[in-house]
Amino acid sequence: MSDNKKTEKINNLQEEFNKIQEDNKDLDVNMYLAKMDDLPELGEIQIYNYDADVVEAKERADEVLNSLLDLYLGDLPSVKQHSYIKNKVKEDALNYAETLFLIKMTRKTFISQMRQVDNGDNNARMYEVMNQTMTQMRDNIKFNTSVKSDLEKFYKDIRKDMGANEVQAQAQEDIVKDEDTNDNMIMDSRKMNDMISTYLKNKS
Repeated sequence: MSDNKKTEKINNLQEEFNKIQEDNKDLDVNMYLAKMDDLPELGEIQIYNYDADVVEAKERADEVLNSLLDLYLGDLPSVKQHSYIKNKVKEDALNYAETLFLIKMTRKTFISQMRQVDNGDNNARMYEVMNQTMTQMRDNIKFNTSVKSDLEKFYKDIRKDMGANEVQAQAQEDIVKDEDTNDNMIMDSRKMNDMISTYLKNKS
């Protein structure tokens, strides 16, 4: 395009712009703007506190791991306080907390998507995204169940490897024998712990 044609085109556009301004110089733009009273109430914008969810997931995971530890190793204080077991519990709690946080965030996402549909976003793509989120929620539940099963198996196997089940069975047998010979003799939990500790020392 030559310079003359370019200049001519610029001049034509400027003339059209000037004409539009001249024709609408008496136009009151405020007539076409919405008034504040006509706007819907949007409510106060709230910022979601993700940090609170992280803390909640961590607390819940700690509770689950500590209860699991007490269930399988509660009568083995020397094993329970071992540095490896203590570090293992911390690591498992952190990993399990991530799982719980992921479950909650997926649920939050799904709720947000349902609200979008309620607000009129009814296109096919939106329903496809919702179906994908529901699939992810089901997978999260399966994964959470699998993680808990693996954790239970680990601490149950630790107990078995330490010979606690064997010692406990022997202790119960001794209690029955003691009761047969002397009804007044009772083996308390301290005596059982001492027997387990002795057994573990002999194996080490």
